Amino acid sequence: MSHLSMPHDGLFKLFLMDVDIAKEFLQIHLSHSVQQQFDFDTLTLAPGSFVENDLSQHYCDIVYSIRVMNEHSSAYILLEHESAVGKLTPFKLWRYQSALMKQHLNQGNTLLPVVLPIIFYRGAGSYRGPLSLLECFRDKTLAQKILALTKPIQLIALSATPDDILMAHKRCAALELAQKHIYSWDLKQLVPKIFELFDRYPLAIEKRQGLLYYLAKEGHGMDKQFVQFMINTAPHYREDIMSAAQYLIEEGRQKGRHEGWQDAMLETAKNMLTGGVAFDLIKQVTKLSDDTITALMPEN
Repeated sequence: MSHLSMPHDGLFKLFLMDVDIAKEFLQIHLSHSVQQQFDFDTLTLAPGSFVENDLSQHYCDIVYSIRVMNEHSSAYILLEHESAVGKLTPFKLWRYQSALMKQHLNQGNTLLPVVLPIIFYRGAGSYRGPLSLLECFRDKTLAQKILALTKPIQLIALSATPDDILMAHKRCAALELAQKHIYSWDLKQLVPKIFELFDRYPLAIEKRQGLLYYLAKEGHGMDKQFVQFMINTAPHYREDIMSAAQYLIEEGRQKGRHEGWQDAMLETAKNMLTGGVAFDLIKQVTKLSDDTITALMPEN
């Protein structure tokens, strides 16, 4: 579960990079008229990174390629996970869209593909940021005359979606409910709902364990009492619960070992400085940065 070191984004990718779950997700959230344009049997993951002229690397969250119905052309669906409202998010997504178009041309195609952007917003408050590129311009009237930029980006806002609707979202339901309520509900209120969804819409073991790890990591609830509460609530998921608990415990041990090593090296550097040992030798022995060693000097 090392890819979950950034839990919100990691959990999102753990679920939505599974094409079968992504298909359910898109067929739940896209309008019927949009769905009719695509052949969902052709949905596949596509590369989500690009390099700008200055060689800086950028990553959009998840990109799918999909065939346009009754055509030989491909389109792309760009899914961006947001925890906070961005002032220029439509512009950021437009840069990703244009990069995907350029990538498409570089593959030998002669015309531009359609790139459909979607924002998945897990923030607690309402999404009050811009949803169309037009809203990002200072002179909106002139921009509209020249560029015709009124089409808004589709927004999936968990905070604005009732729980009973989320609970019906098949294998995406556990992800959506957890990310909506990770901070707003007590974990003992949230966990039974998650186990109910595990039973209703079965998930692969790595997704179950990843979700339980997410609840504990972000909800700060992985103590012995909470582990026992989860086991009492859903004894048939005991193996998943214990696996997530063990991973978090080991992660804590590694962090503790690193912090212990850091403390030991700081003490060693202090002693070496007091003994008049050369700066370069202290750096070589302790592996500490120049700034860290300088800050330990007696005159500081």
